[in-house]
Amino acid sequence: GTKLTAGMPLTKDTARNIFTCLEGELIKYSFKGMLPKNLIHFDFKGHIQLVWYVYPKQHTLYFDTGTGIPSGKYPLPKLVFKLEGNSLSVFSVLRKDTLSESTAVYNAPLLNVNGRGKVCMGNASMDYDGFEYYEDVMGFVEQQFFRSVFTAAHNNNLVKGNIVNVMKENLKKPSFDDGLLIESKLTLRDIYEN
Repeated sequence: GTKLTAGMPLTKDTARNIFTCLEGELIKYSFKGMLPKNLIHFDFKGHIQLVWYVYPKQHTLYFDTGTGIPSGKYPLPKLVFKLEGNSLSVFSVLRKDTLSESTAVYNAPLLNVNGRGKVCMGNASMDYDGFEYYEDVMGFVEQQFFRSVFTAAHNNNLVKGNIVNVMKENLKKPSFDDGLLIESKLTLRDIYEN
């Protein structure tokens, strides 16, 4: 392809290439119908950016034996997923909070997530290229995240208390106690504007 440098006249071909490129990218994904209720934000800045929440419920989680946490069904708080390109970040919000730009965001009480919410996916693939709809991308990403093996604590502020003990105490409990969550100093707006 032609490299554009400052002051270089934009030829018709280059312009057409840029446009085709952009157009191809922009119409890659669409929503099936009405916007999903759990969607918080979406954007396309050369790559996909989606922010949505996952209802609080029990999930089957898999833990590496080295963690000392048994795999099984665990309740999780209301989680906020942010997909940017192929990079995933996960946070949580309080169940009782109505979501707005200024809603306080908490650290996700999960292994494999660092202090800035970034998820280390290990060997789980984030290749959602074959999808047509944002909803399917969201579903796929959630599935990949929940089915991945949680291996290590990348952050000491995951929960109030020791994450291993907290998880063990939560095994098979119906719901997660939001009182265990640690505030991240971020708001929802910070998550989609960064």
